[in-house]
Amino acid sequence: MIHLIAFMDVESGLGRRIYSDETLMMSEELVWPMICALNNFVIECTKSERGLINAALEDIKIYLYSPLGEANPLRFVFFTDLFDNNEYLEMRGQRIFEILSQYISFEVFEPPAEIQEKVLKIAQYTQQFPSDTLEPILIDRLKLKLKRLEDEGKILVADLFVGDIDQGKVLSLASNEALHEKNSVVLFSELLTAFSIDSEIFVKSSLTRKEREKLDKMDINSLGMNEGWFLKQLVGKESDFWLIGYFFFRENLEMEISDTLNLITTELSAEIKDAITVRPF
Repeated sequence: MIHLIAFMDVESGLGRRIYSDETLMMSEELVWPMICALNNFVIECTKSERGLINAALEDIKIYLYSPLGEANPLRFVFFTDLFDNNEYLEMRGQRIFEILSQYISFEVFEPPAEIQEKVLKIAQYTQQFPSDTLEPILIDRLKLKLKRLEDEGKILVADLFVGDIDQGKVLSLASNEALHEKNSVVLFSELLTAFSIDSEIFVKSSLTRKEREKLDKMDINSLGMNEGWFLKQLVGKESDFWLIGYFFFRENLEMEISDTLNLITTELSAEIKDAITVRPF
C-alpha cells in the first residue's frame, strides 16, 4: 500500500507532496533534506550516479524513481509498505509523471482538480482479491492436488498462498508452520523485486544445515531434498495476484511439481479472471 508520493530534487533537497493517505506523521522540512543526504551518501560510497534507490524504515519502504533518467535530479518518492513491488511502483510513477509533468514546480504546485483526480486514482488503485467468487469445492480440489504429492513423499508444503503485489497474502491454500524457516510474504516480495512482475519463477536451492536438522527432527529423511519456490501471476499482466509456493521436494521432481502448480494456477485464474479490472497505469 502506498502511503505517500512526492517529487523532489535530490541535489537541492526540495520536495513537494503529491499524495498522502495521512498515516505518516512527518515533517517535510526534515524528510526531503534527509533523503537528499542519503542519496549523496550512497553516491559517495558506491561511486555510482544512481544514488539511493530504496531504503527501509522499520516497516516502511522509501523508493525513489527517476522518470527522466538517473542523470536528472528529479525523483518521484514513494513511501510504501515493505512488500510493495518496485517495478509496480515505477509503472505508477511513470504514469503519474506523464500526467503531472507540465505542472511540476517547487514554487507553486497547483495542478487542476481533474489532474489531481487522475493522480489520486493511480495512487489509490489496488485490486481486491475476489475470494467470494471461489467455491469451497474448488479450494478443496486444489489442495488435494498437492496433498497427493505429499502422500507420495515427493513434496512437503510449507506455504501455498495467493499473494497480492501490494497487499501481501490474501488467500492461504496450505500452510505447515513447523516447516516455516522464512517469512513467505517477505521472500515473495524479494523474489518479485528481483524479477519482472510478469515472470514465472521456479527457484531451487540446497537445504541449509539448519533446515536439514529441522526435517530430521521431524523424522523426515532430508537426504535428496531441496528447497523450492514457485511464483506465477494469476490471469495475466493486468492482475495483481500470484500463486506462491514455498516447499521442500525430492531431487529431480521439478517438472512434476511445476506441472501441478501450473495446473492450480490455471484453475484459479479461470475462476477470478472476470473480476480483474484494468489498471489505470
